[in-house]
Amino acid sequence: MCDSDTGLDAHQAERLFEAFYTTKPNGMGMGLAIYRSIMQTHGDRLTVRANEPRGTIFEVELPFERVEADSPSPMH
Repeated sequence: MCDSDTGLDAHQAERLFEAFYTTKPNGMGMGLAIYRSIMQTHGDRLTVRANEPRGTIFEVELPFERVEADSPSPMH
Protein backbone atom coordinates (compact mmCIF):
# COMPACT_ATOMS: atom_id res chain seq x y z
CA MET A 1 0.00 0.00 0.00
CA CYS A 2 1.37 3.46 -0.78
CA ASP A 3 0.29 7.07 -0.84
CA SER A 4 1.48 10.29 -2.41
CA ASP A 5 1.00 12.62 0.56
CA THR A 6 3.92 14.38 2.27
CA GLY A 7 5.42 11.11 3.54
CA LEU A 8 7.66 10.49 6.52
CA ASP A 9 11.15 11.68 7.27
CA ALA A 10 13.82 9.17 8.36
CA HIS A 11 13.26 9.88 12.08
CA GLN A 12 9.51 9.27 11.80
CA ALA A 13 9.99 6.05 9.82
CA GLU A 14 12.35 4.68 12.50
CA ARG A 15 9.80 5.31 15.27
CA LEU A 16 6.57 4.58 13.41
CA PHE A 17 6.04 1.13 14.95
CA GLU A 18 6.84 2.19 18.53
CA ALA A 19 3.94 2.07 20.97
CA PHE A 20 2.50 5.54 21.71
CA TYR A 21 4.39 7.25 18.86
CA THR A 22 1.98 9.12 16.58
CA THR A 23 2.16 11.55 13.69
CA LYS A 24 -1.47 12.63 14.18
CA PRO A 25 -2.60 15.44 16.50
CA ASN A 26 -5.21 13.25 18.20
CA GLY A 27 -3.62 9.85 17.62
CA MET A 28 -2.85 7.32 20.35
CA GLY A 29 0.06 5.67 18.55
CA MET A 30 -1.13 2.12 19.14
CA GLY A 31 -2.46 0.97 15.76
CA LEU A 32 0.74 0.19 13.87
CA ALA A 33 2.53 -1.13 16.97
CA ILE A 34 -0.28 -3.62 17.62
CA TYR A 35 -0.65 -4.54 13.96
CA ARG A 36 3.06 -5.22 13.55
CA SER A 37 3.31 -7.31 16.74
CA ILE A 38 0.39 -9.51 15.60
CA MET A 39 2.01 -9.96 12.20
CA GLN A 40 5.39 -10.87 13.72
CA THR A 41 3.72 -13.45 15.96
CA HIS A 42 2.47 -15.20 12.82
CA GLY A 43 5.80 -14.95 10.98
CA ASP A 44 4.65 -12.09 8.74
CA ARG A 45 6.53 -8.85 8.13
CA LEU A 46 5.49 -5.19 7.90
CA THR A 47 7.97 -2.55 6.71
CA VAL A 48 7.79 1.11 5.75
CA ARG A 49 9.87 3.20 3.36
CA ALA A 50 9.70 6.47 1.47
CA ASN A 51 7.78 6.63 -1.81
CA GLU A 52 10.09 9.02 -3.65
CA PRO A 53 9.56 11.82 -4.37
CA ARG A 54 6.50 11.96 -2.06
CA GLY A 55 4.54 9.64 0.16
CA THR A 56 5.08 6.41 2.03
CA ILE A 57 5.06 2.74 1.09
CA PHE A 58 3.96 0.06 3.56
CA GLU A 59 4.94 -3.46 2.54
CA VAL A 60 3.34 -6.58 3.98
CA GLU A 61 5.02 -9.96 3.52
CA LEU A 62 2.93 -13.05 4.24
CA PRO A 63 4.87 -16.32 4.02
CA PHE A 64 3.00 -19.36 2.84
CA GLU A 65 3.44 -23.00 3.64
CA ARG A 66 3.20 -25.60 0.91
CA VAL A 67 0.78 -28.40 1.78
CA GLU A 68 1.42 -31.78 0.16
CA ALA A 69 -1.50 -33.30 -1.76
CA ASP A 70 -1.64 -36.39 0.45
CA SER A 71 -1.46 -34.42 3.71
CA PRO A 72 -4.63 -34.00 5.75
CA SER A 73 -6.32 -30.64 5.36
CA PRO A 74 -5.51 -28.22 8.22
CA MET A 75 -9.26 -27.60 8.53
CA HIS A 76 -10.02 -31.25 9.51
